[in-house]
Amino acid sequence: VARWMVSQGAQHLVLVGRKGATTPVQTDAVKALEAAGAKVTVARADIADAAQLSQVLQEIEARLPPLRGVLHAAAVLDDGLMLQQTVERYQKVAAPKVEGAWNLHLLTQGKPLDFFVFYSSCASMLGSPGQGNYVAANAFLDALAHYRRARGLPALSINWGAFSEVGLAAAQENRGERVSQLGIRSMTPDEGSAILGRLLDGDAVQIGALHFDPRQWVDFYPQAASSSRLSLLLQQGGSAKRQAGSAALLDALRAAPVAERRRRLEQFICEQVAQVLRLDVSRITPKTPLKTLGIDSLMGLELRNRLEGAFGLTLSATLIWTYPHVVGLAEHLADKLQLPLKDKGGEEASAQELAVDRADAEVLDQMSEEEKLSLLNEQLANLKDLL
Repeated sequence: VARWMVSQGAQHLVLVGRKGATTPVQTDAVKALEAAGAKVTVARADIADAAQLSQVLQEIEARLPPLRGVLHAAAVLDDGLMLQQTVERYQKVAAPKVEGAWNLHLLTQGKPLDFFVFYSSCASMLGSPGQGNYVAANAFLDALAHYRRARGLPALSINWGAFSEVGLAAAQENRGERVSQLGIRSMTPDEGSAILGRLLDGDAVQIGALHFDPRQWVDFYPQAASSSRLSLLLQQGGSAKRQAGSAALLDALRAAPVAERRRRLEQFICEQVAQVLRLDVSRITPKTPLKTLGIDSLMGLELRNRLEGAFGLTLSATLIWTYPHVVGLAEHLADKLQLPLKDKGGEEASAQELAVDRADAEVLDQMSEEEKLSLLNEQLANLKDLL
């Protein structure tokens, strides 16, 4: 963003952050901006703290040229399913976006700004499992942009997708790859700069900017197929192809002998687990407790969505904690699909069930108290339904 501003003739930039420019990457970026001809002031302040932000603005007014624009790009992640969220985790994510943006709005609304840009996220447009706090914080930015524009103030909220090289998706190993597999391909910083320039020249209040494959998104999140927002983007061809693949898989399972049916179903689930974990499928056996492989609640949700899409089922969000290994998952799916996996004798099945029981105990010992509580609540709900 700063490079783009310099390219547009900005002579002085004020970069504000809680820690200032302390890392080698940050100091190198500042030097590059200065080499390009800009004067750069790095201010250390937390924009969620109104007093600290006010001090920065006072220093700008006293020593620098008039403030002409604001780009709010602060963000923090603390992902977790809704059952795992706390007030503290929500506040951690909301502070830089909600409080920071509101402070900037209040303290600059009397200044003649040319632009005020919020760096929101496509998460607030599409939803994002495990990021309820992040979605809410970005939705606030979107609403604040509309509020400012309604009052005659400059405002633009950009619902960005993932970036390569920079940003939150690039900050964690495999995060960008995982988002890409969902149907949101990363864009380069140069692409982002070009998009920003076009949007600042336009009159949009809120707009999404991302490489998006809606059919791929629906493959992971089948419920999204009914979204009115996505309806114009979805094409019947993609849905028909997905349904044909699911029908072929089910036909093959139904036609297979019982023993072969179990093997095929377990192998398919192993392949899905391998893709979610980014592991070689040879490392996953039907009796391996999934948590020992590093699967977490968000990955479990991704696995649930994959299985829902493959079999046309509605499955629990806590699926992997209830059935924490491939054997258990296969038994559960077969039961919902009415596909017998046991011969009438049941001797081999009994041995497998004993191994599953032992694996269950191992996984239960490794679960957090929150995960155990979530599992207990689901079991109580199931019992209530039965009664």
